[in-house]
Amino acid sequence: MRFSAVALAVSALVLFSSASQASAAPIKWVPVGPSGNQIGSGKINAFAYVQSNPNIMYIGGGWGNTPRESPSQMGIYRTTDGGAHWTPIDNGLTNLDGTISSVVNGLWLDQSNPNVVLAATEFGGTFRSTDGGNTWVNVDRSEATQFAQVGTTLYVASHSGVLASTDDGATWSVSLADITGATTVVTAAGATYAGTMGGDVYKLSGSTWTKTGHPGTGPVHNIAIDPFQTKTVYANVDDTTAWNQNLYASLDGGVTWKRISCNCSIGPQALAASAVVPHRMYLGDDGSGVIFYFTADGNQNPTLHFGAQPFGVDMRYIIVAAATVNTDDACYLLEDQGLFYAARCTSGTAPGLADNVPDTLAYDVKITNNGTNAIVPLQDNSAASSTDGGSTWFYSNAANGGEGGEASVNPKNPNMCLFAHPDSGLWVSSNACASFSNTVGAGFSSVTFDPTNTNKLYGITSADVPSAHIQVSTNGGNAWANVTWQAFTNPYQVAVSPNDSNSILVATGATTSAPHLFYSHDGGSTFHEATGLPKRAGQNSTIYFPVDRYFVTFEPGVAGTVLLSDHDPATDNVIIYKSVDNGVTFTKIKKFLQPAPSRPWPNLAFPNPHERIPRGLPYYATRFFGNRLAFNPTPPTGITPAVVLTTRFGAWVSFDVGATWRRIDNNAIAHHFVGISWSNGYVFLASFGQGAIRTKTPLQ
Repeated sequence: MRFSAVALAVSALVLFSSASQASAAPIKWVPVGPSGNQIGSGKINAFAYVQSNPNIMYIGGGWGNTPRESPSQMGIYRTTDGGAHWTPIDNGLTNLDGTISSVVNGLWLDQSNPNVVLAATEFGGTFRSTDGGNTWVNVDRSEATQFAQVGTTLYVASHSGVLASTDDGATWSVSLADITGATTVVTAAGATYAGTMGGDVYKLSGSTWTKTGHPGTGPVHNIAIDPFQTKTVYANVDDTTAWNQNLYASLDGGVTWKRISCNCSIGPQALAASAVVPHRMYLGDDGSGVIFYFTADGNQNPTLHFGAQPFGVDMRYIIVAAATVNTDDACYLLEDQGLFYAARCTSGTAPGLADNVPDTLAYDVKITNNGTNAIVPLQDNSAASSTDGGSTWFYSNAANGGEGGEASVNPKNPNMCLFAHPDSGLWVSSNACASFSNTVGAGFSSVTFDPTNTNKLYGITSADVPSAHIQVSTNGGNAWANVTWQAFTNPYQVAVSPNDSNSILVATGATTSAPHLFYSHDGGSTFHEATGLPKRAGQNSTIYFPVDRYFVTFEPGVAGTVLLSDHDPATDNVIIYKSVDNGVTFTKIKKFLQPAPSRPWPNLAFPNPHERIPRGLPYYATRFFGNRLAFNPTPPTGITPAVVLTTRFGAWVSFDVGATWRRIDNNAIAHHFVGISWSNGYVFLASFGQGAIRTKTPLQ
């Protein structure tokens, strides 16, 4: 599959005009990647399989039980051949606005009738399928996270509390009402417990729930019950001082709790009890990529033993299954790097089962002009490259960039490919993304090319700190020097007009300060501040990269026209501004309303007041913002170039420079996007849960 299908005849191009938008056919998308055994899968938070036929499995990405990390919006995939082939199954899995309810937190199936499958989603509620996932019907609209079966009664943790169903999930009623919402419900050997966003633990007796205790200071993420002693209960609870969990144990049925020191790499995210070995607890943490196991006896400093080692790093959930020996369990491992299976939880390796699923979380995507080479920075998984049109993907030597980053391809030299990372610096490729050299060793961002000089480009070192500098390179990014312009505080973007290299825009500001935009029409000799833009400061500094407020882009071929996107820190609405005088003055032309969040931000009690997230602050799907704009750099002759906007709640296109907009992600699985790329009229989007996707036909 070539990225841009260059061989398509020009007559096949789909041309739009502003007058035809209402009647235009829905835009279809195809996955680009990255995926494959060299890359692996993306984040998995939901899993179910048929015990009588383990070749049949279902996976989903989701948020998990508490809103701590960026969720995968991958929808649901099914395999019937043990993972050799996976198929997306989202027919009927829709939110109220008609988009796919792709944030899937939990899955369950009826082992006595495996055609009945249930999905707990973040924004659409609970869905039910009676044909093995081919079609779905919504059965409850409350945000939901996890299922548990007790006899003939099925429970689900939801925003309303714990719901119960006695008809195999067809209808639901409130079993435990909790104003904060339930996060988890688990059962083992006749004992059933539930945890809440408020941090409480409840125990079920008959049909009555009783509050037993309150481990920790944050929401209860998960609970594990020792089936050989059901009063022994372990819980991992969200840590209010960090983005991880703390481990707690109770030996009296959840009444009293003790903090357990697990000496984990970062935090104890995954927790499960052995089904065959008495008092054995399995633990998976964020960062080490290994199963630990220990004796569940309440010891506050347990001895951890190393178990099976998967090929992933950040473990989210452990699902215990039957092993081939009666002295050990098998484990399905749900990680940020995909689904893994350990034949024995306590030893060996755990190969990936979903490496060929295109469900990575992508920050950016850039395609070379030949439509063959690409680079895609990923969330938690560095940057992946392809040199054969997406048939295969690999981690290049720029892959140690870690999390995030921005990619760039020189429009005048497709062999020049760059990867800028806020931690590891700038990586430059002279062979179209095949290999990279690290030319700047520290943080780097916002690479911009001079339209008149192939080898001249601008960038920013140490972005998001006051000491950030705008730098210039005249040899393709291999050597850099500070520009001679005036000093800027917290610069994060430089934009150069493709029509006039003397027209330069600089966006500045930090998370807690007001943003500013400066313009120069004399190549940087003098700068002035633009007018007509908001000056409201952000509310906190715990919302991590990328959080920059303004993103600006020049309309190609039309001197003086600039579009700017901004997210309002009070509402997270995305607002579009337009300038027709080369960035001197701006006028608001469009507001995109953020949908109401299903859950609030977690309560993070950071020591500095300015870092604390105000209660009630909207939290929609993820803390990572998009709000990027990109014009089609090579529209057909005589056609106004289309411009695409990405947000964390959808993507839009305008064919009249922002006057009217049309949503374009209706048929996509994921709806959170950051990076954009155009290639021969096709649009590529970097999504959180579907990797990079492109339009099936040219958009312009």
